[in-house]
Amino acid sequence: MHMLRRVVAGPALLALLGALSACDGTASHAPSSAAQDVSVQVAPGDVQVAPAGTVAFTATVTGTIDTSVVWDVVETGGGAVDGAGLYTAPGAAGTFHVRATSKADAQKQATATVTVTPSAPPPVVAIAVTPRTATVAASGSLAFTAAVSGTSNTAVAWSLQEASGCGTISPTGQYTAPAAAATCHVVATSAADTTKRDVATVTVTAPAPAVAVSVSPASGSTNACQTLRFTAAVANATDTSVTWSVQEGTTGGAVAADGTYTAPSAGGTYHVVATSHADPTKRAIATVVVTEKVLSVAVTPADTTVTAGASAQFTATVTTTCGAFSSIKTIAAAGTVSPN
Repeated sequence: MHMLRRVVAGPALLALLGALSACDGTASHAPSSAAQDVSVQVAPGDVQVAPAGTVAFTATVTGTIDTSVVWDVVETGGGAVDGAGLYTAPGAAGTFHVRATSKADAQKQATATVTVTPSAPPPVVAIAVTPRTATVAASGSLAFTAAVSGTSNTAVAWSLQEASGCGTISPTGQYTAPAAAATCHVVATSAADTTKRDVATVTVTAPAPAVAVSVSPASGSTNACQTLRFTAAVANATDTSVTWSVQEGTTGGAVAADGTYTAPSAGGTYHVVATSHADPTKRAIATVVVTEKVLSVAVTPADTTVTAGASAQFTATVTTTCGAFSSIKTIAAAGTVSPN
C-alpha cells in the first residue's frame, strides 16, 4: 500500500492533477480580449442649438454584446440629457459636451460638442413719419409720408389722435387742417404690427384776416366836368395801394391814380372803384351823382332895332361847369327865325 501511494504521488499523478486542473471551470484564466475592443461613437458629433433647444443624440457601441450607454453632460449647468440621449440646452449661451459611457466598459466613452447660441431676434418694426412737425394755415393741406422698416409689409393706416376739431387725413396721408387754430397729431400705424406707430405734430395757425377795402366818401355828387377826390383804405395787408377805375368806363368819367375823379359832361349816376393790389378780389365802390349845371346864359346883342323886312343876328352864350357854348340865331323882321 505504501508503495502504491508513492507511485501515485509520483510524476504520473502530478500530470493527472495538472490535466484535471486544466479542465476545472473554476481555474483562473487570462482576461478576454473582447472587453479591450469596445468602442463608442456619438452622433451628431458637433451641433449648434438655441437656448433651451433640444437635440437627439445616438450612441453606437461595438465590441460587446451590451450596446447600452449612460448619458451625461460633462459641464455643470450645461443642460440635461435623458436616458434616451435627448439633450435639452441651458438658457444661456456656451459650449458644452454630451457624453455617452459604455455600460460594458466604463472606460470607453465618446463626447459630442454642443454650441448653444442665441437665436437672432426677429426684426423690429419701426415707423418714421415725415414731416415730424409742421405748421399749416387753417383750412390748408399738407402731405405726410411714412417709412416702415423691419417688415416687407410697409403699409400704414393714417388717423388723427384727436377725436374732433383737427381736420381730416386721407388713406394716402393727405392732411386737411380745420378752419380754426389748433394743435393736432397725425398718426401712422403699421399694418404689419399695430403696436408700432409714429406721431407727427401739426400746428394749425388761425386764418389770416381777409383784406378789406373802403372808399371815402362812400358816395358823393358833383357837377359835370368837375372833380371829386376819393381816398381808399386797405386793411389786413401790408400793401395798402389800390387801383382806381370807373365802373362805367370812359362814359362815366375818369379817375387819376391819386383818387381824383373827373365827372363826364353828361349827368348821371356813376361808380368809382378802388381795387386792392394785395388781393384783386377785394374792392370798394363809391357812387357819384353827376349833375349838368348851367351857370349862365347871355344873349348878344341884348337890344337891337330891326327895320321892316330886315333881319337881326343874335348870339346866345351858355356857360356850364364844363365851359361856355355859343349858339348864333338870325331873326327876320317878319318874325321868322332862320338858324345859322
